[in-house]
Amino acid sequence: MNVNQVEKKLINTHDKFFKSLFSRKKEVREFVSKIISPEIVKNLKLDTLVLDKTEYLDKHLRISYSDLVYNCKYGDGTNVKISLLFEHKSQPELFPHLQLLGYMLRIWGIQIKQHQNLTVVIPIIFYHGKKEWQTKPFDAYFNNIDKELQKFIPSFDYELIDTSTYSDKELAEYFESIELQIGLLVMKNIFNEQEIIQKLSFIFNDLNKLLQTEQGKQFFDTIVTYMLNATSIDTNKYLETMRNISQQAEQQFVSTAMKLELQGMEKGIERGIEQGLEQGLEQVALKLIKKGYDNQIIIDITNLSVEKIEQLREQRGKRD
Repeated sequence: MNVNQVEKKLINTHDKFFKSLFSRKKEVREFVSKIISPEIVKNLKLDTLVLDKTEYLDKHLRISYSDLVYNCKYGDGTNVKISLLFEHKSQPELFPHLQLLGYMLRIWGIQIKQHQNLTVVIPIIFYHGKKEWQTKPFDAYFNNIDKELQKFIPSFDYELIDTSTYSDKELAEYFESIELQIGLLVMKNIFNEQEIIQKLSFIFNDLNKLLQTEQGKQFFDTIVTYMLNATSIDTNKYLETMRNISQQAEQQFVSTAMKLELQGMEKGIERGIEQGLEQGLEQVALKLIKKGYDNQIIIDITNLSVEKIEQLREQRGKRD
């Protein structure tokens, strides 16, 4: 897998988790109510939020953003679109207004083609990079502009959540939803593997409460999948923290991690049918060794002998 493929896979991992978190109506309602300015929120009828499944991103914007768009009523019944735009890059965008302008023009162009009334678009950029995002009005990008020239520059704004500007404690206290708290804390810290391991106990402080419902368990599975796919951290390091939280947290983590490994195993076995089953199982075993699993778990999955597994460990040690 080349560098571009790895980067694309990682973007897809972040994108999937973002969409999973913000496809949940309860979480979206709270998020929007806390991020959009109070003057606008007081007129939004957030109980009318409906996900818009129209594809608004073109191939160029898709490089920088993923989006989730919600239709919502405003005031006495005016239709507005609330667009959650997930910034893919780990560095701030230099000219976000230009990208947003193209994005909104695309939305309005689709509405015109479909003979619909034009609606106001409220863009919310979600950014979880390390470097702080600097906001400024669109006309600030132009030099030596007087009032007469200013009228030719489009005037619009966007809302922003930059997780780097919040402390972990502030994020946890700002939102009531446990799913939002955990999800945003994980996304904030996902690029620093050393820190996220140290902060896991704080991030999952309310995990036992989350695991009381089936929906909560499913969300935890999504979180675990995200962390395992977005980092190169040894699975056992995650497991140690879950074990310290509770037995239920440990069991739920192991269940999810094993599902992921079994999916990888199935792919390995498919390749093994072509390469020779024994060789395919050895590839699966090597992957499990790299993840930090002990011999018994690897034996249960691959049916390889303990001698073969030890041999593979030795071979991998020499390569490393």
